[in-house]
Amino acid sequence: MMYLGVKKQYDMPHHNVFFAKDYKTNVKNIFNNFKLSKDTSFYIQNASKPDPTLAPKGKSTIYVLVPVPNLKGDIDWSVEKEKVRNNVLDLMEQRAGMKDLRQNIEAEMIYTPETWSEDLNVFLGATFNLGHDIPQMLYFRPRNRFEEVKNVYLAGGGTHPGSGLPTIYESGRISANLISKKYKVPYIDPLTVDRTEIFK
Repeated sequence: MMYLGVKKQYDMPHHNVFFAKDYKTNVKNIFNNFKLSKDTSFYIQNASKPDPTLAPKGKSTIYVLVPVPNLKGDIDWSVEKEKVRNNVLDLMEQRAGMKDLRQNIEAEMIYTPETWSEDLNVFLGATFNLGHDIPQMLYFRPRNRFEEVKNVYLAGGGTHPGSGLPTIYESGRISANLISKKYKVPYIDPLTVDRTEIFK
């Protein structure tokens, strides 16, 4: 993941997905071969487009997500980090039309799988947790009420219903409902709460 502070604004949508030209090989390299692809897919979030207040006037925040193998692979990120960065910036300049991106970067932060693992204790640096094949999706994810230990409840991308912010929020709601039901505490649906009362 790459977080960029840029000293200009780009006229591009909020969400932008660019698939590798050989998408099948790119996916195989991530999940089966555990190696990097030069021809890679990437996602750009241009959040300053809908909300210019996210950065100083005339500037913007750019978030870039690049799917790569987790730490099961034998990738030396101290060597590969800069190579991947330059490859992705090349692709952004070529395919996203951000031709002057490099000269406009003011701030930059990059998270590799190693960063996620060592600094944030994410298992294998796999930020999206379990894989997205059918036996690990939706109903087949681990249950919100932990099955092996009593009184333990799970919420997040690694449990039902899955990863991604909307489903992670739903996971928290499901767990809250289960706990409320167990202890006979009335559960208040957040959608029915008058938010003006909360912040008084």
